[in-house]
Amino acid sequence: MTLRLRLMVIIGLSFTILWSAASVWMFLDVRSNFRAALDERLAASARMVAALVAQLPDTPAPGPTAPQSVLDLVAKDGVACEVRLMHGGLVARTQNSPPELGMVTNGYSTRMMRGELWRSYTLDQGGKRVTTADRVDKRQALLFRILLAMAIPFVIAMLGSLIVLWLGIRRGLAPLDTIRAALAVRNPNATDPLPVAKLPAEIAPLVQTINQLLDRTQSAIERERRFTGDAAHELRTPLTAIKTHLQVARLTSGEQNAVSLEHAETGVQRLQHTLEQLLTLARVEGPFAFGGEKTATAKEIARLAIDQIPAGLKNRLVQDPQDGDIGVLASPTLIATALRNLLDNALRYSPPGSPVKLHISASAESVCFSVLDEGTALDEADRTRAAQRFWRKGTGHGSGLGLSIVEAIAKRFGGEFRLLTREEAGMVAQLVLPRHIQVISEQAKVESVPQG
Repeated sequence: MTLRLRLMVIIGLSFTILWSAASVWMFLDVRSNFRAALDERLAASARMVAALVAQLPDTPAPGPTAPQSVLDLVAKDGVACEVRLMHGGLVARTQNSPPELGMVTNGYSTRMMRGELWRSYTLDQGGKRVTTADRVDKRQALLFRILLAMAIPFVIAMLGSLIVLWLGIRRGLAPLDTIRAALAVRNPNATDPLPVAKLPAEIAPLVQTINQLLDRTQSAIERERRFTGDAAHELRTPLTAIKTHLQVARLTSGEQNAVSLEHAETGVQRLQHTLEQLLTLARVEGPFAFGGEKTATAKEIARLAIDQIPAGLKNRLVQDPQDGDIGVLASPTLIATALRNLLDNALRYSPPGSPVKLHISASAESVCFSVLDEGTALDEADRTRAAQRFWRKGTGHGSGLGLSIVEAIAKRFGGEFRLLTREEAGMVAQLVLPRHIQVISEQAKVESVPQG
């Protein structure tokens, strides 16, 4: 069922039920008042006839003032009337009166006489009994004509209202049809926002949400395009170097051949490292699982990260495991990967022989892994770009993905990556994670966006 038809059914049905109930209530009230008015007419006619008959002599002479002529006054209105003496003698009756009309007690009465239902009123006054009556079927016919006079305008008004309601709903939902038509002819690659001018207040939030989704989609597409271009560029460099060294090795022999093969092996290792970093970044930023979450202490996570550091660089590490026994519910593998990237980055880009310090601290809400080095401090602009993919300071030979991975892991667990300068010399890289970590995947981020 379409939204237009659903609104029409709900509003139209409610409108019909309410007005029908009101009409039935009005008809019942009219019928009650109608019957009371007709009964009052009978009583008024009986009182009038009784008053006129009381003024006549007991033995009236024929003439215009005879009892029969008095009854003709009420007979003109379709009322049957009969006058009897109290001892039962008939004085006069109208032509439409049944013979047994006056044989009843005082007051209102409904009786079947000669196959017809009559409504009568009897009044005793001045030694005479006056009875007036009218047929119930004539009352019903008159009431039916009243009902018909009420029902025909009601039905016409109801049908007209439903037509106007349908046109109103159709016009009110026209903006949705406009949006649907705009989306139907839209180029699949188009990400420009939909127009929100002249939209109803109820539909504007929907269009704004769609525009926000289009904006995020455009950003994601541009980010992936840049990533693809950067990745292709980064992979092309070691591949070209490997190809060159292999060609040299094929054309030479002896020591030069061994050097070329060694350089080719170095290029393969660099290419392998870049591919591993790319795969790690793709898994971290996507909705992939990394085994089950489990509780591990900060000290255990630090040990996992240090074990992945090359043996020649470990002797420069200085551990300060304060609060290292704090438990963290997370994926130890991912946290250790981020911490290893921070340690590796500090060891490679700080002066040879200078120490790199690992400090662990905790608060009531978070755990902080701090890596302090004595290398060259980055200015504010470089610190802002440091976590961008494939960004390197100067002529660095890394993949340019280490800090991007750290930031992606921090966001996945609802944490934060900070890059600060030390007062004396060097940099401080901090990985801050909440004590109660909840994995946030890209799919969950999309589903959690408010819908207006």
